[in-house]
Parts: sequence; structure tokens; C-alpha cells
Amino acid sequence: MEVVIIALFVLAILLLIASFFVKDRTKDLENQLESFSMTFMQEIYQLKKKVTILEEEILSGSEEAYYTQTPQKNTTNDLLNEVAAYYEAGYSIEKIADLTTLSESEVLGLIATYQRKE
Repeated sequence: MEVVIIALFVLAILLLIASFFVKDRTKDLENQLESFSMTFMQEIYQLKKKVTILEEEILSGSEEAYYTQTPQKNTTNDLLNEVAAYYEAGYSIEKIADLTTLSESEVLGLIATYQRKE
């Protein structure tokens, strides 16, 4: 009986030590998911901007509104930098969401990404 308990204890210790050397697959999956969500947020941001431009064109009745718009944010880094600048300036999450036409959860995700990069 004692031999079985000792053998199980030794096996448990060996498995614990082996677990430190096994590659963590959840970290890879977490990075892939973060990358996918950032791409998804960027696409949603661009679509919202395009919809806003189209709405302004329809409301104004002229093509002038399309040409007076500021250039689109083309990269996730631009979007991240914009949100980070608003965040560091002391804007609330709700205000940042209004200014960037993102949802509050998207803004929180970008802020979390920004804080991890620091």
C-alpha cells in the first residue's frame, strides 16, 4: 500500500515537472483570436465610416460631402493610436466610442491591447 502511494506521489511530481516544459497552446490561440478581433474591429470601423459618408451624401444631396471627408484609417495601428490618444487625454470610454464610431466593448479591447504594449 505504501509503495503504491509513493509511486503515485513520484508520478505526480514527474507530471508536474513535465507540465512546465510542454508548449502552451492556449497562448497561440489567444494571440490568433486577438489578431482576428483587431482585424474585425478595423473592418467594422471602416464600414461605419463609409456608411457615415453615404448618409452625409444622401442628406446633403451633393457629391461634395464625399470629397471633403478626411482620409480613412487604413491600419489597426492608426485606430489603436487614435483610441490611445483619446484615452491618455482623459476621455471617457463612452466619449471615445462616440468619437471613433466604435462600440464601447471595441474601445475597451483596444485600450487593453494598448496597455499590454506599454
